[in-house]
Amino acid sequence: MGELFLSGGGNEQQTLLIDKRFAESINHEQPLLYIPIAMDGQTISYESCFEWINRVFNPLGIHNITMWTDINKKCLADLQLFSAVYIGGGNTFRLLNDLVHSGFIKVLKQYVKSGGIIYGGSAGAIIFGHNIETSSYMDANNVGLREFAGLNLVKGYQYGVTITRKMTF
Repeated sequence: MGELFLSGGGNEQQTLLIDKRFAESINHEQPLLYIPIAMDGQTISYESCFEWINRVFNPLGIHNITMWTDINKKCLADLQLFSAVYIGGGNTFRLLNDLVHSGFIKVLKQYVKSGGIIYGGSAGAIIFGHNIETSSYMDANNVGLREFAGLNLVKGYQYGVTITRKMTF
């Protein structure tokens, strides 16, 4: 089974320990996949997101990073080309909405269950809990999401923004 690295987010200094552990866990011969779609509609551009992910992981030996801003029509075979997947922060409601409507939520579950490694930062971590309602105090539900069930891959827990946890399956 796979591994989840879940972080409440933060800057490069605040997440350094989990970032190092994640970097040690993946194959540097394969690219890392970065999915920053929770930032869609935010004031930070995808270009800035890509610069940030490189600033975080290049010093840790990860230099081959691919960014997807469209997850439509992606399948398990597409993900298996990567050493791991990093799902970034932003608006949790938007992220879950996009995952559900694209069908990518099922692909992520398959990926983890087939041995894949995923790092979720902030919103990217919250989606792995039982539901995402813990994010309602900081994220606006601008997409009108009515179902708040997450991937439930952390054994029934809701993910609180202040905890950092690694789950092995």
